[in-house]
Amino acid sequence: MLSAAALLNATAQILSETSSVSFSLSDVSERSGVNVAMIKYHFGNKEGLLTALLERDANNAIEALQSLVALDCPAEKKLQIHIQGIINAYSKFPYLNKLIHYLAELGSPGARQLVTDVFIQPMIAAYRAIVEQGVREGSLRPINPGLLYYAIVGAADHIFHASYSVRSTLGIDDIDASTKDEYTALLQAVFIKGLKP
Repeated sequence: MLSAAALLNATAQILSETSSVSFSLSDVSERSGVNVAMIKYHFGNKEGLLTALLERDANNAIEALQSLVALDCPAEKKLQIHIQGIINAYSKFPYLNKLIHYLAELGSPGARQLVTDVFIQPMIAAYRAIVEQGVREGSLRPINPGLLYYAIVGAADHIFHASYSVRSTLGIDDIDASTKDEYTALLQAVFIKGLKP
């Protein structure tokens, strides 16, 4: 399975360098050093390759979020940790939301269902649990977990997805650790204060 891992890693690299999903399987083969026929062997086709990449990268993030929900700590703290975690995830996998959109909008019915099952529904369930806990504790006001999903995911993803604009908006060439930390603190303050009752 070393060739499958190499193909996934090459796909992740290519997606991190471009704003679209319009690469060819030959690009992946060349980048990975693995024969293009192995893509069909391991994944069937391009969509199979992309769904395997989504499963690999989203599963780690979702498992971390589910562990966070199970922690014995206040909902505000969980939200604070989650915001840091999701920004770290999009920093590490800047293509993740682009991949989700591509599969959800242009993928087969099976790929669209996978996006829902692997990423969206687990996120909504975690947000629902955190909000319900916060309401019980009196630290958060009731809010639709779906709206919270759009707000947090959109804010966490956009700075990395729109990295082409950071020179104009922030006066820097790349998002460095300091900028990422500053953005994390901003979103934590916005969401935690903004969700108070």
